[in-house]
Amino acid sequence: MNKDSQDLLEALLAGDNEGIRKIYRLYLSRAANLITRNGGNADDAKDIFQEALIIIYEKASKPGFSLNSSLYTLIYGICRNLWGNRLQKKSNSNVTFSEDDKYRFDHDIEKSIEEAEENRVFWDAFGQLGEDCQKLMRLFFDKTRMEKIAELMGYGSVSYAKKRKFQCKERLVSLIKADGRFQELKL
Repeated sequence: MNKDSQDLLEALLAGDNEGIRKIYRLYLSRAANLITRNGGNADDAKDIFQEALIIIYEKASKPGFSLNSSLYTLIYGICRNLWGNRLQKKSNSNVTFSEDDKYRFDHDIEKSIEEAEENRVFWDAFGQLGEDCQKLMRLFFDKTRMEKIAELMGYGSVSYAKKRKFQCKERLVSLIKADGRFQELKL
């Protein structure tokens, strides 16, 4: 957990309007993206986001609460659960989680949420690579030998295949580092 997350959590608990506005500025669009990608609209996103902040406020106000991840990870996880439950209710399915279990954030759940977000950052960056780099990197990830990669990609030599792999990897790393979510996740 980073200092910014702790500061924002304290602002939420203190009712600090500027701090709360900052939480909205930093995280609402990302939560809205989750909800709109899964059948919701902007109003749904705002409702779910507000509800998530209320849940965090209630949980963090209790003695013994400890923020073990970034605030964004916690917000994202709660928004995902709330939206999933709302979708279940809309489809007349029974909600399978008890109220106590729904928002219990042990280390494994936090880790799963962080890993899912890391995967999203990686694959979003991967999608920005050119087609040639994507193909080369997929072959490399599949542990294809460099000789075979050079042949499949139509490169003149193994040395050139290695050089292209290095260039593509460097481009991928720079795209990941340029993603604002990466900064949040690495702290």
